[in-house]
Order: sequence, then structure tokens, then C-alpha cells
Amino acid sequence: MKRLGNCWEQVLEPDNGFVAVWEGTLNKRHDKKTQRFFFDPEDVEQNPSCWHAIDPRKARAYTAKLAEKLRDGTWIPKAPRHIHRFCHNKTSKKGKWRDLYVPAFDDHIVAHMIMQVIMPAFTRGMHPHCCGSVPRRGINHIVRTVSHWAQDDRECRYFVKLDIRKFFDSIQADILIRKLNEKIKDKYILQALEKLIRSAPSACPVGYYTSPFFANLYLQDLDWFIEQHLYKERRGKRIKWVRHYLRYMDDMLLIGTSKADLYKAVRCIQKYLKENYQLEIKPTWEIKRIGKHEQGLKEWKLQKGTYWIDIGGYKFCKDSTIMRAGIFLATRRLAKKIFRSDYYKQHDCRSINSRLGWAKHCDSQRFIEREIKPYVDIKRSRRACGKHL
Repeated sequence: MKRLGNCWEQVLEPDNGFVAVWEGTLNKRHDKKTQRFFFDPEDVEQNPSCWHAIDPRKARAYTAKLAEKLRDGTWIPKAPRHIHRFCHNKTSKKGKWRDLYVPAFDDHIVAHMIMQVIMPAFTRGMHPHCCGSVPRRGINHIVRTVSHWAQDDRECRYFVKLDIRKFFDSIQADILIRKLNEKIKDKYILQALEKLIRSAPSACPVGYYTSPFFANLYLQDLDWFIEQHLYKERRGKRIKWVRHYLRYMDDMLLIGTSKADLYKAVRCIQKYLKENYQLEIKPTWEIKRIGKHEQGLKEWKLQKGTYWIDIGGYKFCKDSTIMRAGIFLATRRLAKKIFRSDYYKQHDCRSINSRLGWAKHCDSQRFIEREIKPYVDIKRSRRACGKHL
């Protein structure tokens, strides 16, 4: 496969630097340091609604100095700031403690400058159902794809979900750098990326902008191994053990026609990860039958011995797609909170509109009619968001 090269000058261009500052500060513009660097205080005082606007002169002056450091080779990444925080899972009731690493602001902008140029190298050769931090392959892609497999393909009977144990912490820097060399041939970009990788406690620390892209690249060979090498031969024809495959970062969904085939596939995946990456699959995996509702009951329940496919914040079965229970309950509570308040707060309105998007892409229209519309004026909530944009 042709490698990407001769793109170092594109990284150092002023326009690329300005876009990197704009994208890299989207969720940081409330910080005083960011405001001092890139905002014009006089403009904000005259028009407070433009607090999110970046002064192009300040942004270009900042990136010009940063580009000069990159050109001279004097840019050295700093050690990231460590945070041990309990992170709530937005798509379920649970959460867990995570070790987050916050890079220095200069290093964060450099990562944006480089990734904007080399992004085609990461998407080239990628599996069509590799989701997560990939353009046009977000949650909506998962909903359309998995619901189509579960409801339209009659051969899909069983599924299994696999999760890699401590995936981001277990990525090895040497293997990752070798894979980057297979995609990129510009030595200056490779040197900058290696500096960024070596400066952190792990190759893909949680909190770095580059980590999800590196993670997808790291498992790209595994995706094609599952797609092309897991099969059996019968009467001169190849029959795949895994009929459909989808990966959302380190969560893998395998759908097949028989339990025996999926069991063989899981064992081969475990062996492949152990030999090539020194990674392990969590032992909680279980092969289950795709669910189907019982008919003739007041409250629909799945048939005995069948289960939901739970991935990406949604649950899929043979005849419906619904939201995960955590999103369902949080949306209902938020709607009642807005109903009890005297006025529509900007944060609550943005949150309820976001959750309506989750309900819109599944079989939850009855939920919207019963639990949302009696308590929330949707048009008013959208207007309340628009006033502050």
C-alpha cells in the first residue's frame, strides 16, 4: 500500500495552524489561559455573545512560533498532567475510575496540526465497520448496521461481545511506531509523533487527541485477520465463522450462524492477540442467541434463552431497536426536571435535545410522546439553545 509522504510543509502552514487552534480549543474556551492567548477582550466586552470567537491575529502569531520550533527541531513535548477521576458512563448507570493524562497546550495543538494532514493515512485500508473517532462512522453508523444485520439477515442467530483488558494501557510503543512507519514515510512527521508517544507514560494515554486514532491503527491488522482468515471449507467453498463483524474502539461484536463457529473464532482471536500484541480478552465473554420478543403479552419480553445485542448505547434484537436503560431513565428524569423549573436553562435544553437525538434513531417514538412532550416544549428548548450560540 502506498505510504503518505512529503507533507511536513503542510503541517507548518499558517492556515493549518489556525484550524488546529480552532478545533483544539472547542471545549477549552472557558479557560482563562485560552482566553488570554486567543481572545480579544475589547470585542468580548462589546459583544458578550462572541466569547467563543478566536482572534485570527493572535492564533496565527501563536502557531507561527510553534511552527518555527517544529521546523528547527527544538520542540520537545512536556510530561502530561495526571488525573485520577471517576468517569460516569453516559450510556449506562455505571462508571469506573480512570487515569487521565492532560498534555501541555502546545503539545495538544501540535497533535491537531499533524493529525489534520495525515488523517488520510489512517482511514486508508481501514475495515468498513471500524467505528469510533472515524468520520461518518459514529453511533448512527452502528445503529444502521447492527439493526440491519439483526433484523434483515435470517442467518444471523448468535453473537458474542469481546472486550480487550486494559487496552489503552497495554499498547506497546515499538509496535505502534512500526505501524506508523508502514503508513507514513515523512521522517519529520514520524520523528514528531515518536516524541509525542515517548513523552507519555503509555503509547496511547487516555486524554490525548491522538490516542483513538492510534488505537484504531493498532488493531487494523486484527480486523482483516477476522475478516479474511477465520473460515472453514465445505465442498470447495469458504464459509466464514464470523458472518458479520464490527469494532467500536476495543469492543468487538461478532455475529454468526452457529455457536461452534463463533467459539472457534474467539479462540483464534485470543491466540492472535496474545502472539502479536501481548493483549488479552476479558474472560466475561459469552456466546448468546439474538433476542426476539414474545407475542401476545401486554409487556413485550424476549423469548427465553435470547438476549439483546448491547453496543453503542443501543440494544438490538430481531424485531426492534431501543435505547439503553441508562439513557432512557436519564432522559425521563431530565424532562421532569425541566418541567419543574421556572425557566429553561441552556445546559438542560442542550442536554434534552441531545437525548432526543438518541431516541429519534431507534424505536422510541412512543417514549417521546409519553415521557418527553408532556413535560418539555421541544420548540422552546431549541430556541433557548439558539439564543446562546
